Amino acid sequence: MGLEEGMQFWASLAVVLAFFGSVFSYFVLRPLYGAIQDLRLTLKDLRDDMKKSEERRHVLEVRLAEVDQSTRSAHHRLDDHINKEG
Repeated sequence: MGLEEGMQFWASLAVVLAFFGSVFSYFVLRPLYGAIQDLRLTLKDLRDDMKKSEERRHVLEVRLAEVDQSTRSAHHRLDDHINKEG
């Protein structure tokens, strides 16, 4: 094998590898990249939803505490009223 044939072999091999690399990139890596981007957006949406749910839960906890306190106060007033009449 002469120098020219060796160079031709390596050049041909480089062209073939570049072709298969391009095919691999187009048919494998591109769809994977798209799927990863979709997952990234989905995770962002889930984080946003979880944050909103946490905020709503906190508001409900505060409201429940207010209702509980109001109920206790109402029971106390009723007990005082019943004891005054009894």
